[in-house]
Amino acid sequence: MQILKTKDLATEKTTGLIYGIPGMGKTTLLGMLKGKTLIIDIDKGTRVLEDCENVDVVRVSEDLHEIPEILRELQTKCSYQNVAIDSLSELERGLLTYYGRLGNNNGIPSIQDYQRVDFKLMDWCRQFRAVKANIFFTAWETQKEITATTGEKYSQARPLLRDKNVDNVCGLCDIVGQIVTSTKDGERYIRLEGNNNVVAKDRVYKRKFCKFEELIANE
Repeated sequence: MQILKTKDLATEKTTGLIYGIPGMGKTTLLGMLKGKTLIIDIDKGTRVLEDCENVDVVRVSEDLHEIPEILRELQTKCSYQNVAIDSLSELERGLLTYYGRLGNNNGIPSIQDYQRVDFKLMDWCRQFRAVKANIFFTAWETQKEITATTGEKYSQARPLLRDKNVDNVCGLCDIVGQIVTSTKDGERYIRLEGNNNVVAKDRVYKRKFCKFEELIANE
């Protein structure tokens, strides 16, 4: 049994999930991370990073068969400070499409396919967390109407994933941030304080907001 002193916990790597509506700069943010970054490009959006010398990109095929191999290589030896999956929303959809095509229902996923996707997605997320690097997931944003136990209804901004997967992935992450545009200066920030209307948290640095380039502080 390995026992750690609390003062040593600050040296551990960080896992984060950043989400936002299309065009808000999720992929651009990955190019601004400090250190060398590897992006596993699921939704083919990394062309915006063509001038980022600190970024390497791996693009995967529609059946996603490269991901287990990528995981094995990274878990054996990782020379990157950051590894990012861009995006989980497309990864979830890609898995569902793939399993649906393997079935006998004209490509329409079955209930079992949804269950397989939930399991596989979370299995991969946990395996990426085992890599010795900061791990970042991106996701698209959606709005969900929620009814509280009191009967009150409200709209909540959250990552675009199946409800079960939103809860599980956010639970695995140290940082969950929503990309927003400030009404004061027009700049983009990452919102890190959650409430009924926004899924967000920062259990590492305890911040409410941060700039793109300050997502990982003190490095």
